[in-house]
Amino acid sequence: MDDAKRIKERLNHILGEVIGLKRDLITLDVKDKNKAESAWADLVSAIPEVTRLWRGPGAVAEIKSQREK
Repeated sequence: MDDAKRIKERLNHILGEVIGLKRDLITLDVKDKNKAESAWADLVSAIPEVTRLWRGPGAVAEIKSQREK
């Protein structure tokens, strides 16, 4: 087998691996996105209860306090 043919075969193999990795990454991104969207929806649905139960300083006072630190 000549060098050019061997290099082409190796490049094709590497390209196949890169395509597979890209496919895996896209799948992970979708799972992470769905997980993040679900967590956000859960947070938004909990806001009314958290607001009702909150006994600490108001949001404006808390932000002002954090900025002063």
